[in-house]
Amino acid sequence: MSNTESERAAESRWRIPDWYRRVGLASWFFVGFAAAVTLIAVIIAATSEIVAPLVLGAFLAIVFWPVADWLTNRGLSRAMASVVVLVGLAAAIFGVAWFTGVAFVDQADELTANLDKAIADIKGWLENTPVNQELVDQVRATTADVGPSLTSGLAGGVVSFLDSAFGFIAGAILGTIVFYYLLKDGSDLFARRLEREQDPEARALYKRIGDRTVSNTQSYFRGRTAMAFVNGATIGLAAAVLGVPAAGAIAVVNFIGSYIPYLGAFIGGAFAVLMALGEGGIGLALVILAITLVVNLLLENLLEPILLGGSLDLHPLLILLATSLGGIIAGMIGLILAAPALAIILDIKRELEAAGFFCEPPEGS
Repeated sequence: MSNTESERAAESRWRIPDWYRRVGLASWFFVGFAAAVTLIAVIIAATSEIVAPLVLGAFLAIVFWPVADWLTNRGLSRAMASVVVLVGLAAAIFGVAWFTGVAFVDQADELTANLDKAIADIKGWLENTPVNQELVDQVRATTADVGPSLTSGLAGGVVSFLDSAFGFIAGAILGTIVFYYLLKDGSDLFARRLEREQDPEARALYKRIGDRTVSNTQSYFRGRTAMAFVNGATIGLAAAVLGVPAAGAIAVVNFIGSYIPYLGAFIGGAFAVLMALGEGGIGLALVILAITLVVNLLLENLLEPILLGGSLDLHPLLILLATSLGGIIAGMIGLILAAPALAIILDIKRELEAAGFFCEPPEGS
């Protein structure tokens, strides 16, 4: 065997297989990607009190651009139209909070009685089934003082909730400012940014991304609002017809909950079922539960594809995971904005891929 062949044999013996190199490289890429995502999530979570209102203000500005445009076309200046939209939105938020709070306060005694009755029904059901007696005793001891404590603390809880709402609004002043200035000058700022771009292809890419982001965001929240209205009105009307107390509050809770994909339906449905359980027992609770399930299933499978259209090209499981992660990172705002934010990110990725942004540069460049 020649020296050259011996050297090749020795080199082949100690050579790392190609598949091993590829796996190692992919693993390091994954570690780097996971570390970057984790770092971003930690930063967002640590600064969520500032970042969340800013993002919410930007989303709301995009959603209410058509309203400001309509007012501007009716003779108002852009600044005055933005003020009108801002004041109207604030009045709507305060109005919903006030209506819900008043409904809870007015129903305080009745709600407490219903809860006491519901607890009694659950105790009776447990005692009439082959359940461990120790568990029954634990439930009885745990729930013995729930009714009286709710009687004394319901109004205080409502006040605390309203205080938290006002505290959030006070802490979201920066987000409100962002909302106002984006509503007033957002279109002009984006147009000026496009004018400064010298590359025609880059200008067209930025315009496509901007137009698609605005269009998808507006269509998503229009569809979500329509679904929320149908959901809240149907369940609230059913509760009123069946004699469930606080039907207006049930409608409002289900309307607001519908803005949170998947999780909101559980919140609104649980409240309706609890009120029905206290008013009419297990039978009425099961009827309300069935109505809630049917309404949400119809909305998800029939109305959602029509109302939301192609604004979110995402699998339901991906939406659920994004919603959960958004809630962990940014709380309630994260729950609401996670799905459209993920759709926007994926849209940007697709546009960049189409433009060749992720392609490898030619050799020698």
